[in-house]
Amino acid sequence: MPSGTHDSQQQFNFFYVIIISCSIAVLWLIPLFMMMIRRVGSGTGVWGIFSIAALLVTTIAPVAYGWYKRDEIGAMLIGSAPFLLTMCILRIISGNIPSGNDSLMYSALYILSLSLVGGVEGFFAAKKNLKSLLIAIFFAILWIVIFLSGIH
Repeated sequence: MPSGTHDSQQQFNFFYVIIISCSIAVLWLIPLFMMMIRRVGSGTGVWGIFSIAALLVTTIAPVAYGWYKRDEIGAMLIGSAPFLLTMCILRIISGNIPSGNDSLMYSALYILSLSLVGGVEGFFAAKKNLKSLLIAIFFAILWIVIFLSGIH
């Protein structure tokens, strides 16, 4: 390995990233599909628990994976891809695409900002030093704040 590269950086492991990302996506899809079927919000109960679990796993997984594996690419993908793909694919399948330029723009900015913050969160966690971990935790909290600000 040439000098100047990260000797401690582990190899990108596609298998782990796919498994973790799919697990996060499933946690989001279960309550969202139930809301589509029932045509009402998830509320309390089992579907509400899946929503809370999805929220927690979405914010914790990039930090935990990045910190444990030191895989910047994998941690960024885990932080950004599951939410981005789940929200976009679900909107297309359900036909719940915002009408009007303003609604579409705000919806796209909301989803993209959450995906970007999640990716940055994973990136900093993979640096595996205390300062970077604190920055990653800050971005995890920011993710939750942005997510909650989009609930109407």
